[in-house]
Amino acid sequence: MKKILGILKKVFTGTYARGFVSIYLVAAVVGATLLKLPVSVQSGVELSWVDALFVSASGLSTTGLTPVVVKDTFTIFGQTVLAFIIQFGGIGLIMMVAIFWLAVRKKIGFRERGMMMTDQNQLSQEGIVRFVRNVLIVIFTIEIIAFTIMSGYLFFSGTFALREALFQSFFLTISLFTNAGFDIAPGADSFAMFANDYFMQTLAMSLMFMGAMGFWPLAELKEFVVAKMNGEKFKFSIFVKLLVGLHLSIWLLSALLLFVVERGDFLAGKGFFEGLYYTLFMSLTTRNAGFSTMDVGDFSSSTHVLFVMLMFLGSSPNSAGGGIRTTTLFVILLTLRSFARGYDQIVFRERSIKAETIRKAFIALVMAGFLVVTGTFLLTIFENHSTKEIVFEVTSAFGTTGLSLGVTADSATRWVSKLVLVFVMFVGRVGVVAFLLMFRPERKIKGYVQYPEMDVIVG
Repeated sequence: MKKILGILKKVFTGTYARGFVSIYLVAAVVGATLLKLPVSVQSGVELSWVDALFVSASGLSTTGLTPVVVKDTFTIFGQTVLAFIIQFGGIGLIMMVAIFWLAVRKKIGFRERGMMMTDQNQLSQEGIVRFVRNVLIVIFTIEIIAFTIMSGYLFFSGTFALREALFQSFFLTISLFTNAGFDIAPGADSFAMFANDYFMQTLAMSLMFMGAMGFWPLAELKEFVVAKMNGEKFKFSIFVKLLVGLHLSIWLLSALLLFVVERGDFLAGKGFFEGLYYTLFMSLTTRNAGFSTMDVGDFSSSTHVLFVMLMFLGSSPNSAGGGIRTTTLFVILLTLRSFARGYDQIVFRERSIKAETIRKAFIALVMAGFLVVTGTFLLTIFENHSTKEIVFEVTSAFGTTGLSLGVTADSATRWVSKLVLVFVMFVGRVGVVAFLLMFRPERKIKGYVQYPEMDVIVG
């Protein structure tokens, strides 16, 4: 028995990556169990274990895909459990555990720092505890401010009574900032009830943007505010400027493309502000959030293709979002440019990007493509939906976006298809590279034999 436990410990917690992934697996099962409790499910409603696991994994990965209507399936208790699952998943389970470690003044050792580094996609363990502390302070500050503003607005505008306004704001603030896409709207219509409410849309886009641009900018934002309060100078790092610049540029570029494609279709006849907000909101939410101010099926097929590309890309690394991440695309584009021009190094701002980073970027792209294609292939076997609908659904799961063309919500969708989507969401949340690191041995194998090189024709 002792030997079996030792083997299991080695398999699931033998390395930082294995421990990190195992914690998410356990959390998904625990979340499903809590959602399956009688106190979580409304009277007369049946919730299968597969659906409970699906919702738990979707919440933990901040995806938003769900086979059930949250408002009509779960009680207030169940909705609160889901909100906490989303919060844990969006911030990162290891970071939430770090709150407890910091609160009880537990000494955070080498192993704990390694898991925090893996969870937050950091390059080293140096300063990781300070980073986590700064990020948590900023995140909870933003959420408290947003909750206060939103609850006051929803109540005084007459949208909801006080109690409902408070709970809607509590759930929405978490779901928006973590880019989860879950809603408890009375009509289960995501953000469609606020289609003409530009204040709520502006607040929502602000939360979605901050939650998806990466936690590094949030950490440095806290240091910037402290420095200004002390009358000191502060300079944002190149990495933070890159993250924010990429996130903002891709948002505006995709909004422009969406406007060009839909100006004669969905946006035809829309007023200036109406068309502007539809364009800005939908081009931002597609990158990870999954909220929508209209039926996504109303867009043209060209826009659906654009959305698939944006969902596959995702948000910034070290954020609440998924996808291959913006910096992955950036490094790949830099590499292609350097190869085409015959450069020996991949250079950005007079700094050379490490070969290992370039290798990880291409691995992430290839494995993400393989995962989406495989998931699509499997669902085309099990489901009767069109290929376009299935590609959209699988990419939405991988990008932890949550937008859907109806595959997940279809009552005819088989349990095996749901498990495929759960796996895709899971890998999308933990990251392709982190998932592959699970299979590395505990100790790096050092080769003592240098083999001769060979050439292979490629391309």
